[in-house]
Amino acid sequence: MAQPALQTSPGLISALIVDDNAFDRRRLTRLADQTGLDFFIREAGTAEEFGRLLDQDKFDVIFVDLDLAGASGMNLISGARMHSINKNAAMIMISGNDKAEVALEALRKGFADYIGKETLTAAALERATVNALQKSHLNREVESANSETRSVEAVLQSFSRACSEEMRPMLVRMVRQVRQVKEAADKMGAGHNIAEIESTCARMEEFFQDLESLAKDKKLRDVAGGTTQDVVRYSEEPSEPQAQAPVAPVRVKRPARPGRPSLFPKK
Repeated sequence: MAQPALQTSPGLISALIVDDNAFDRRRLTRLADQTGLDFFIREAGTAEEFGRLLDQDKFDVIFVDLDLAGASGMNLISGARMHSINKNAAMIMISGNDKAEVALEALRKGFADYIGKETLTAAALERATVNALQKSHLNREVESANSETRSVEAVLQSFSRACSEEMRPMLVRMVRQVRQVKEAADKMGAGHNIAEIESTCARMEEFFQDLESLAKDKKLRDVAGGTTQDVVRYSEEPSEPQAQAPVAPVRVKRPARPGRPSLFPKK
């Protein structure tokens, strides 16, 4: 699979540094200038300033210090993820605390990477930034695909409901009329042909039941794409129609047949 273009050429990177220590902010800015990446950097010294900048600009990556004055950098990620503009920004934790459990907690909360200040170099910063941007890009692709899947499924379910609501009343009336004709045809010796029509009506009812079942199980999209093998198979030769027992006029009784064929056409 082809790698995302940002892996080799991320272009201009809009970055935000959140650290209450001005010296550490300047150091991180200098290291960013030494990388092979093109950064446009904004700075925030407090959690409040971080919130204001989120409203003002859209950032590709946000570098967050763990220990802020009156706040924990760990908690900033939740605010960013709920932000309408910067919810997809890649976030990297940078801290003087090199304990493994702190790094693991940051990753569990959703930070793309964790860098200790003692081991922070231009190369480490560049590597972490590229990896974080790539993860963010892939996450957006997955989110977009999932959203498209949900939209298609919703359209198919709506179509299924509309078909059932429109066609079923007509089908019920048709069955009633066919049975009335059949009673007269039996007296004339033409009952076999009418029985075939009745069987077709019953199979149409079966089709709508299959459609409703697929909509309920959210498999309509698979059927539309031709990937649900168990549904698209059907019998090549329909069985001969069976004699029907009398049923209530408002319900359609399926004729007995082996294997209950599906009416979805083969691809």
